[in-house]
Amino acid sequence: MTIDIFFDDPQLLGFIDPSRSHLHFETMPSDYLGDGLRFQKFAFEGIGEIDFIVAGALTTTPFETRVVEGRTVRLEAIPEIIAKKVYYRGSEANPRDIFDIAAAARSQLGEVVNALRALPEHVARTRTRLEKLNPEFVSRAIAQLMIMPDYEASAADSLIAAIAVLDEVLSSPQRT
Repeated sequence: MTIDIFFDDPQLLGFIDPSRSHLHFETMPSDYLGDGLRFQKFAFEGIGEIDFIVAGALTTTPFETRVVEGRTVRLEAIPEIIAKKVYYRGSEANPRDIFDIAAAARSQLGEVVNALRALPEHVARTRTRLEKLNPEFVSRAIAQLMIMPDYEASAADSLIAAIAVLDEVLSSPQRT
């Protein structure tokens, strides 16, 4: 499982950079990396990863307010997450990104397509990347992911589904 946490201020990364802060973990990361400006990643063997990413909002409704363990928090909306994946990683999309696009489209196709319409160049680059990938490799890689049971059915045809979403975005007019 990967958790992405987005900041809009790069200075916040300094507080979680293990080389510059005194973090104490209950479970130590098996690996970490970051550039100090745009991201910090912590990997926990057998558990997953936490990515801290500096990136502003790309959609008009970037988050939803929810109560988690008694605290009100802002959780990024699914269309915002997919827009960021396409915008920031589309030309280097990996199997996890492909799965996420496909799974998001299954539950929020209209909202995902609308969010991506504002990013036609990035969508086109992502589409080009996906069509060059070996479907067998992508399927095997997705099968290795830690996928929640409710989303396992989305895994088998993720590449085809993700390409279909991007094609829909590219074939539909941009809304203003």
